[in-house]
Amino acid sequence: MDILKLDVYDLRISYKNFILKNISFSLRNGDIFGLMGRSGSGKSTLIKTIVGLKKPDKGSINFFINNIKKPIKKYLGYSPQENALFPFLTLEENIKIFGRLYGVNKKNIDFFSNQILKRLELYEHKKKKIYQLSGGMQKRADIAVALINDPKILILDEPFNGLDISLQRFIWDFLVELSKLGKIIIISSHMIKDLQKYCTQLGLIENGIFYDTKTIVASLNQYRFNNLEDFLEIVFTNNYGDNI
Repeated sequence: MDILKLDVYDLRISYKNFILKNISFSLRNGDIFGLMGRSGSGKSTLIKTIVGLKKPDKGSINFFINNIKKPIKKYLGYSPQENALFPFLTLEENIKIFGRLYGVNKKNIDFFSNQILKRLELYEHKKKKIYQLSGGMQKRADIAVALINDPKILILDEPFNGLDISLQRFIWDFLVELSKLGKIIIISSHMIKDLQKYCTQLGLIENGIFYDTKTIVASLNQYRFNNLEDFLEIVFTNNYGDNI
């Protein structure tokens, strides 16, 4: 297995009328990084910066395979908050289009797509147009497309919006499987209990400041909270950020 390392160091990102700052974290093989924050806090902005859709004002994002620096875009899969697939094309057609955009050859597109679609229980629906799929199927289809290049890093922005509990659990189980294969996973979500349960690292954006796993855990211990959800409810409703 390749040795992976993603280092995000001292990012500063302009965002609407304020700035995100002090963003530093480091991820390795099998890490699931849960990004938290209230709506509009800048989670999607940070994700777009990591993906390369937005440039930071300062700081660095470096990805290494076996200690050799690599261009991160070549090795990531990205599922944005809003479904990015072509609604009037079939799932199979979408996979082929995005596979070509990722530079995957036809033989590998067919091989990976069949594997992924079967695991995500979409194989029987691959001839359907995207708009004909249910909301849960569309989200799984979006994830399937993000995996077509067999990425080292998978980035999911709010993948659970509108999904019932059974589908949420299905996707979490799948993400845990991918992490065991050594992939790095970055996921933003408001499902705090699940983030606490499944993630190996956490990040919180509050009032433009980024707080890493070590800081979050220290705050939980200091204020004697075992439940991250209860703690963040107080943080978000009482502007408690200065005490994190």
